[in-house]
Amino acid sequence: QATPVAFISIEKIMTEAADATDAAKSIEALSQTKAQELNAKKQALEATKLELANSGGFFRASRRQQLQTEVQQKEADLQHATQQAQADMQQLQQKVQTNLRNELGTIVTELAKARGIQYVLNQDTAIVLGPSGADLTAEVLERLNALAAERAADNDVKKN
Repeated sequence: QATPVAFISIEKIMTEAADATDAAKSIEALSQTKAQELNAKKQALEATKLELANSGGFFRASRRQQLQTEVQQKEADLQHATQQAQADMQQLQQKVQTNLRNELGTIVTELAKARGIQYVLNQDTAIVLGPSGADLTAEVLERLNALAAERAADNDVKKN
């Protein structure tokens, strides 16, 4: 007899699915790249500020004005780059979450239809105890990882 209610652990799926772990690596790589870019801009800004501070009486007023303009430009560039880095990170996270959510939704719907399940709940927030056969987490993970492996194999074929 089919259980009309089942559950999955969204938290476990989001941490253990192959696509989720690959996404976490991609997000971390992007984060490191952006941090390096921002650090380089910060160092250039600090160097220009130091040059301006040391420009004292040895420089003409026009050079001092040029350095002040350069500092303002570098500060604006740094602020823009910081905002762009944050936007890039958010965009990548949204894309990854949307793709994973769509695949998860498709898989859960297929499983529910095949087993006559009417409700699938999130174990992480709503389930204290349930029948042992009602936990679909392992099967959902298995299917998600199979889809990821399929995509990887397709990408390998396309590359060669």
